[in-house]
Amino acid sequence: MTDLLAAPPDIDTRYARLRLVSPPAERSLRDSLERLGQLHPVVACRRDGALCLLDGFKRLRVAEEIKLGAVRVRVLELSETAAIAAVMSLNRSGRGLSDLEQAFCVRALVREHELSQVAVGELLGKHKSWVCRRLALAERLCSSVADDVRSGLITTTVAREVARLPRGNQPEVTAAIARGALTSREGAALITLYEQSNEGPQRLFLLRQPREALAAQQSQEGGRAFAPDPRLGPATQSTRRALYVCLRSMSELTARLAAGKPCMWSSAERAVLGEVVGKVKAVAELLVSRLSASVLGLATASEEASGE
Repeated sequence: MTDLLAAPPDIDTRYARLRLVSPPAERSLRDSLERLGQLHPVVACRRDGALCLLDGFKRLRVAEEIKLGAVRVRVLELSETAAIAAVMSLNRSGRGLSDLEQAFCVRALVREHELSQVAVGELLGKHKSWVCRRLALAERLCSSVADDVRSGLITTTVAREVARLPRGNQPEVTAAIARGALTSREGAALITLYEQSNEGPQRLFLLRQPREALAAQQSQEGGRAFAPDPRLGPATQSTRRALYVCLRSMSELTARLAAGKPCMWSSAERAVLGEVVGKVKAVAELLVSRLSASVLGLATASEEASGE
């Protein structure tokens, strides 16, 4: 084991394929490096005359961004399989590697270096069942989704959920999640909805309008909440039911419009629908005003004008 200085561009990052990018963590680390400098060396091994990084990928990326001339490197003499194992062992302090990063390491040992699952377990200090689960996780993901996770486009939580889908369906679903800027929870909900949907217009709507699809599903679930609420009297019970019916109708209409093709409507069709839209708008504005007054206790504009 030796320590030396090396310029960031001269360090080989071939093992970065086993790790995930975390922009928030890198932003925090950048502030630390700029204020305090490098507190701990990165760790590398030698391969074909090059220094190959094993630990400190975030530090190295930040060092390159801030134009740091050199970084301290601790060099270990390791075999190829031991180097991959070190990617995991060097990160056991703190939060450690995510289960997906562990899965990438296991797959590299099993598929690239042809170790048995028992041998991988012995090398990593894990049970064979743990190795089997991590290998299954890595191999259920298609390569494009795995690349999206590595680059930070989707979270590991979403990746675990996406892995439930057939590999051929994974790219379009992850693209919809990324395009809709869905949270991990919303992404998981969309994947569940995708699994339950039928091929054709319904799935196409999910992929093109993910947020609208989730909203429609939530309203349908809310529509099932028609059981009497003991906190309400007969009149408010009826009002609650009517509100849920209204919510479901609006959500269904929103979904229908999103899944349809308005660009193909004729001028005559638009004129007829336009008349109805005007009536809907007037009634909707009146409804919101009345709800604000009776339910939320807010004065309507007319009441404010009359001083009531």
